[in-house]
Amino acid sequence: MQVQCKKNNEFYENCTVYFEFLRKKDTMDYDFEDEYFFTMPAISNN
Repeated sequence: MQVQCKKNNEFYENCTVYFEFLRKKDTMDYDFEDEYFFTMPAISNN
């Protein structure tokens, strides 16, 4: 369980960094954003 939580937190942190990078470049990655918002509820509800 701890390993899964660590991986979930790492995924969330990496996504946050990526979204911040996109904001700074004033661009969007709609494919990734769709996948992110589809995946987050699944990994958040252990």
